[in-house]
Amino acid sequence: MPLVLLKLAKWILSKGIVLAVIAALAVAVLAFWIFVQKSRSSEGSRVSELADLQERATVVYAELETAHTRLIELGEEIEQTRKRIEAANQVIKYFDGILNRIERFITMSSEERAQSERRLQEAKAERASLAEARKALVNEQSDLRVKRISFSEEAKSLEGRIGELEGQASGFLEHMEEAWKRLKPYLLAALAIAILAPIAWKLFAFYVWAPMLSLSGPIRLVEEALPVSSLGEAGVSARVNLDEGDRLWVKESYLQASDESLKRKTRFVLDWSIPATCLAAGLIEMIELAAPKGGTGQVTVSPQRKAELEVAIVNVPAGGQLVARPSSIAGIVSRNGEPVQIQRRWRLFHPQAWLTFQFRYFVFQGECSLVVSGIRGVRLEVMDTDENKGRRSNQIATIGFTPDLGYGVVRAETFWGYFRGFNPLFDDVFRGKGVFLCQEISEEDATKASRFWSTVWSGMLKVLGV
Repeated sequence: MPLVLLKLAKWILSKGIVLAVIAALAVAVLAFWIFVQKSRSSEGSRVSELADLQERATVVYAELETAHTRLIELGEEIEQTRKRIEAANQVIKYFDGILNRIERFITMSSEERAQSERRLQEAKAERASLAEARKALVNEQSDLRVKRISFSEEAKSLEGRIGELEGQASGFLEHMEEAWKRLKPYLLAALAIAILAPIAWKLFAFYVWAPMLSLSGPIRLVEEALPVSSLGEAGVSARVNLDEGDRLWVKESYLQASDESLKRKTRFVLDWSIPATCLAAGLIEMIELAAPKGGTGQVTVSPQRKAELEVAIVNVPAGGQLVARPSSIAGIVSRNGEPVQIQRRWRLFHPQAWLTFQFRYFVFQGECSLVVSGIRGVRLEVMDTDENKGRRSNQIATIGFTPDLGYGVVRAETFWGYFRGFNPLFDDVFRGKGVFLCQEISEEDATKASRFWSTVWSGMLKVLGV
């Protein structure tokens, strides 16, 4: 029960952290998007209003200029009309004077008097016409002065609003342009480094670093020769035969079928001496099956959730040992009632450990069988070579080996395969007499993806030998 609660708490915590991170990123992205949209919308409205006001200001100033010019013309016209009215008054005064009247009646002939009277009437008519024209010009002048005052006030208001809008400029685009100008050389340098640095590093690692580090000797966990392990039934499914005294611990996701006569119970942790390792490798909440007293039984194991996986049964004889990654184990069979011992071997100061980044090894010993899983199947390679010869294997595909083999690394076979990511920098190489296990296809090749966090987690598990 405590383990179940711990697992539930871990699940809730992990989901909560993921949801919190996603929510924070979503809020940040949405806030930035809203900021950009509002900045663009506000800037667009400001620029549009500013353009309209400037256009109106141009019209107002043109009207002011026209009114000013027209006022000057009206002043000149009014002055000319005034002078003409004065001239007409002089004519009227002359012809309409007392002396002129006496002279007209005494000395002028009838024709001269008629002509004088006609000129008097013409002067009076011209004066009246000029008076009307002057009145119209004065009225127009007054209207223009009122309009000029109105235009001046509107121009003043427009200038104030234009000044406000110019002062309210967000400068978003200007800031973006300035930021681009400042960061452009650094971004170009970062882009060049991002492109060239991995190439330079891979060239250095393949041609300089790897050959130097590959000169160190292999790791050998056991010096004496051990009984050879063998590969039993293998495939998409495999049958495990249980005799009296045998016990099988299998992951629930690998249990396909079993005899009803078998005894069952839950094994919360495979080995309480390594609970963290069991938790990381998924060796928790396993199903324990045992043959009844005086009877036998069969269990069919098969991956139920991943179609690309296959299983194989590796039989470890009495006195034998096998190094295996707990993450590749789907089940363990204890034979003849003897417990399966899981020993931990550390190699912190061996150069090969730093090359393979694996510092801990799990050794399964005792008469037992291991149910291991691998992508597209598991292959057992039998080794019988001297120390100068060996057999290499893709480092990602290695599942386990007998500890009496010399386990080391060598540089990948081709640079192009390493550069394109088809192979890691180092391949595993085994020397001596014994067997090693590998899956037919590496996980990275099968999934066609290597996510960052998955890679980090896999690297951490490899360091710990899981």
